Formats: sequence, C-alpha cells, structure tokens
Amino acid sequence: MKKIVLYVLPLLLILSCEEIVLEDDISDKTVVLLAPANNAQFFSTGITFTWDAVEYVEEYRIQIARPNFNNPLQIVTDAVINTTSFTTQLAIGEYEWRVQGVNSSYETPFTTRSLTVVSNEDFQSNTVVLTSPTDNLITNTTTQNLVWQPILGTVNYDVQIFNTSSNALVEEQEVTITTFSYAFPDGNYQWRVRASNGDQNTLYSSRNLLVDTTEPNKPILNTPASSTEIPDNEDITFTWTRTTIEGSIETDVIYIYNNSGLTGSPIHESEEESPYEYDASALISGNTYYWYVQSFDEAGNEGLQSDTYQFTIQ
Repeated sequence: MKKIVLYVLPLLLILSCEEIVLEDDISDKTVVLLAPANNAQFFSTGITFTWDAVEYVEEYRIQIARPNFNNPLQIVTDAVINTTSFTTQLAIGEYEWRVQGVNSSYETPFTTRSLTVVSNEDFQSNTVVLTSPTDNLITNTTTQNLVWQPILGTVNYDVQIFNTSSNALVEEQEVTITTFSYAFPDGNYQWRVRASNGDQNTLYSSRNLLVDTTEPNKPILNTPASSTEIPDNEDITFTWTRTTIEGSIETDVIYIYNNSGLTGSPIHESEEESPYEYDASALISGNTYYWYVQSFDEAGNEGLQSDTYQFTIQ
C-alpha cells in the first residue's frame, strides 16, 4: 500500500503542474484601445471608454487617474469588468486612463492614453449611467430603487416607466436626485432616465425588468399511480401536469425519497419535464419509494409541492 501511495503522489503533482501550465499566458498580449483617441478633448463630462477584446482574457482592469499616473492627485476609477466598454462621469480636468487584461494567472501590460474634459457645454452629449437594478432583472420584489450616476450641471432628471407588454407609459416623474423608488405591479417594464440642465437634455438611458410575484401552480401527478408495483430493474416513466402562469420561466423539480416522512436527502432530485424516464437500476427490490414534484420560477417564487405518491419495487 505504501508503494502505491508513493507512485500516485508524484503523478498527482505532475498533473497539478500540467494544469497550471495549461493556463493561457497573456502577458505578451496588448490591449488595443479604441476610443477616446489619445489626447482627446471633451465638452461633455460623460465619457465612454472602449477597447478590443483580447483572446484568453477573462476580465479587464480599467484605471483613470487625475491628472496622470506618474503624479496622480486622484485615482478616479479602479474597476475590474468583463466587458470591453466602460462609461463614467469625469469632472472638468486632465486625465490618463489605462486598461489591462487579466485571467486567473496572468495579466497583460497596461495600455495608456490621455484625455481632457474641457467643459460641459455640450451637455446633451452626456450619457446617464444607470446603476441599479441590473438590466433585464427578473425578480419577485415589487418595490425597486432605481439609481443612476449624477451628471455635472444637471437641474433635474426625467424618469419614465413603460409597461412593455402594453407599450404604455405608466409613470413619469421629474426629480432632482439620482434615485427614484417605484412599486411595480407584475409585468414587463422598461425604466429610463434623462438629464436636463434647463436648456439641453441628454438622450434617455434605459433598462428592462420583469416583476413576477405569482407562485407556479401545484403539479398534479399522473404516473406511476400511487401504490404501483414496478418490476425490478425496469425504467420508470414519471408523468405529471401543471398549468403554466404567464411571467418568468417556470421549472419542475422531481424528488424521490426512501422514507414516507420525506426526511434526509432525497435519493434523487433533478429539474425535469414530463414525461421523465428514470433509470431505476439503483433502487432495491422490495423497498417502497415516495415521489413528488414541486415547481419554481426564475423570479424566485416557489409553488406548492404536489401530493406524494409511492411505488414499490418488486
């Protein structure tokens, strides 16, 4: 036994080393910056930074310093993101920005450019950066706090909420702060915000969300009928029915237990559709098993579990 361990241990070490070597080395790659151009000048304070994707890079680190990285008065931004664009508000002044690619083991060199925010005269070119909730949120929480980043020189923000199913404007408010709380009824919505300085307006920035507070219907079990006897080593076809409800995507989960109290961990649990073919070869002849189905939806609602049926392996 000791010899086996001695042989296996070096093998495991070799495999571990191979796994490390297999990580893609990106240290010699370059992040190509697209916009803004080097030494660009802006007459609005909303800036969108973009760059080309780099092969084998998992995330990107973007940093913005004022006025530069050699003698920074402030590191305005230091963020790691998984996209190739980043939008933020910058006060009037001079900046350097840089981007590097990273994965779990390596990182690329930084690529750096400079820019200057001269003024905010071109107010309408700004972009309202929405912060939360995330785009395409699916939730069963009705009251949502809509949040966005401030824009220099803004007098007020116009907030609109549309029901996208009926294409109807259901709420419109003018606010002077960068947050707005709203209780959404069930449905599909788009919320959008624009900034105004009294003379100019930005374009609207928008996000979507789905609110669903209705739990899925209770499944009705069909086969095998309760107290059915099933031949040993024969696959079992489970079937049930359930009426779907409009809203977020619903899924069914089947549970099989080896005790009537349904205690402990189930011997089987999986997300399935009816009919479901189950390989019963692991079930023991002479034993009785208990099964039920429960439904869930993407918004986080949990339906009532079905009645519990039992079957016996002959």
